[in-house]
Amino acid sequence: MVIFESGELVCVRHFQNRQIGGLYPMRAVRHDERGLLLWCSRGTSGWHLNRLDDLTMAQVPLAEWVTGPKRPMAFVARHSVLSWHPTGADYSVRWFFDAEGHFRNWYANLERPGVAWRDDHLAGLDTADWDLDIWVEADRTWRWKDEDVFAERLTQPEHYWVEDEARVRQAGREVIDLVEAGAFPFDGTWCDFRPDPAWGTETADEPPPGWDRPRTW
Repeated sequence: MVIFESGELVCVRHFQNRQIGGLYPMRAVRHDERGLLLWCSRGTSGWHLNRLDDLTMAQVPLAEWVTGPKRPMAFVARHSVLSWHPTGADYSVRWFFDAEGHFRNWYANLERPGVAWRDDHLAGLDTADWDLDIWVEADRTWRWKDEDVFAERLTQPEHYWVEDEARVRQAGREVIDLVEAGAFPFDGTWCDFRPDPAWGTETADEPPPGWDRPRTW
């Protein structure tokens, strides 16, 4: 089992079938049998994978998107994020912080349980984003997010990377139950988190070497 060390750079990779859809460099805060906690500072460089003609996923049919070649297009994180990946869970939970470092809201990303890996050049966590998410305000009011996108893509199972709609919705209901109970991780834990100043902010024009290694299952 791969265990990340505190402060280690971890590249979270979101896959769409066998292609990378997004690459997000983060710092490991803690990692043990309960799960992995990651930090991304505002201003960090990340990459979305777009088509060679620079069209994004929203601009082309899904069938064209999943079959065509892609290239990384850089973006800059607009806010700081703490991301909790419970071991074996079908979701991660993010804490969003504003420019002054104040907690703003939670965000539950429904996704395949992450698989950690490390090689001679890089460390990472591979998952698949299931599109349907839950937005949770600081007062714990919540709403589903991207239901229309999720429903539309489910009509194309030959191209979509979600294999079990019921599993995704069950993961969402598990999150909602925690939110409504005010239970961890929605109990105020880590809302005052401050990163190690030594971590700094990761900025780069290109993804790190080894970013495109085959998916780890």
